[in-house]
Amino acid sequence: MPRRRIRLIPAPLAGLLLLALLAVAQPAPSRTVAAAEPSVAPSASPGPDATPSEFELLWEALRIVRENYVDDEALDEENLTRGAIRGLVEALGDTGHTVYLTPDEVQAEIDALDGRVIGIGVSVDDRGGAPVVIAVFPGSPADEAGLRVGDIIESVDGRRVDRLGVTELIDRVRGEPGTTVTLGIERVDGSRDELRIERAEVIIPPVTWSMVPGTTIADIGINQFSDGAGREARRAVRRALADGATGIVLDLRGNPGGLVHEAIAVAGLFLPRDSTVYREEDREGERVDVTTPDDPVAPVVPLVVLVDEGSASAAEIVASALHDNGRARLVGQRTYGTGTVLNFFALSDGSAIRLGVLRWLTPGGVGVFETGVSPDIVLDIPAGATILSPDALDDLDARGFRRSGDAQLRRAVRLLTRDPGGTPGPAMTPAAPESPDVAAPTSSTPPTQAPPSPLEATGRGMEGRTP
Repeated sequence: MPRRRIRLIPAPLAGLLLLALLAVAQPAPSRTVAAAEPSVAPSASPGPDATPSEFELLWEALRIVRENYVDDEALDEENLTRGAIRGLVEALGDTGHTVYLTPDEVQAEIDALDGRVIGIGVSVDDRGGAPVVIAVFPGSPADEAGLRVGDIIESVDGRRVDRLGVTELIDRVRGEPGTTVTLGIERVDGSRDELRIERAEVIIPPVTWSMVPGTTIADIGINQFSDGAGREARRAVRRALADGATGIVLDLRGNPGGLVHEAIAVAGLFLPRDSTVYREEDREGERVDVTTPDDPVAPVVPLVVLVDEGSASAAEIVASALHDNGRARLVGQRTYGTGTVLNFFALSDGSAIRLGVLRWLTPGGVGVFETGVSPDIVLDIPAGATILSPDALDDLDARGFRRSGDAQLRRAVRLLTRDPGGTPGPAMTPAAPESPDVAAPTSSTPPTQAPPSPLEATGRGMEGRTP
């Protein structure tokens, strides 16, 4: 069976040390969902007549700073300009998702969605003003050091980060491979710890798979929806079926998202052609259904999808698409809760603004921002237990799997082995009313909850994007 290989290569490459929440990338600037090659959308420069009169205050403030600030050496024009842009973008309130990125940060996000990260191998996002770990890639320096999903990063090398955004936090953690960084963290249970982590180049394969020991169930894990994830998932499904798989567990736990066209490709492996994967909503409230373009590879094989609080953006799109189309049951924990499609707009110096340009909704028209997608079977991992990756399954026999602490995977396998014919999934969610304020709730969100205000889905805005 193919094994997960995460290579740690000490190499003098610069880039992000953390994957800031990968979301869904939107091709720029058209409404086409997938683009052939990653590219940053060029931005239009407004003419003098388009500048708001209120911006005179900005020029006034800049003049005062230049003429009166005590430290003349600190008046670096590039820093002042980038600081002003960051302030403008942060004023939108889409914290951690709509952001300003330096040229180095733009390249680092491209590298990340190519499955290559310089750093510690985690994904973080801002939630409630605190940087929260939403994914830890198996075998990465962060994983080996004991960093876990849900941990809050409180300090970097002894310096508090509670007033920093995700971008500033990344700047603090950035460094050369082979060097170390010390993170102060608060665990989910409220305890505190300090971890010393050595930076490295982390190569993250988008897809790995293995047969569950003692069964005919295939476990297909998608680490992130990076470039090529759809192709690798298709290959894994075909090989699993050729090896006699009678059911599939699609493991999206800890998957922080990625490229939306890759998410569409994965959903299309299991859904009929022209099935709705998600719905886009623009600033005028106009909605467009995004559908599967091809015939499926496994249209009837029984399917269970595993999700947890680290499943975000593109992973939530796939989970809700398979669920709401009646194709799969969801097992695990409520997902992270993202809901906007992002696009990158290039600035003339190579920097960019990653901007929320569309809201994405489930096939039934419901947003999941901050509420997430609720599984059919809510099940936590016992304290101290380890999530099994496909690679870990290769090292177990049937008895070892049954004794493992991965209660979510064991439940998924029981569902598929006890019901090999496949219990019908949830009924297709009916189309939601046109107004999002009265959208009918779906089984992806609790019926007691009002539809959440739509918001984000991050990642690389070069192609069909996001989270």
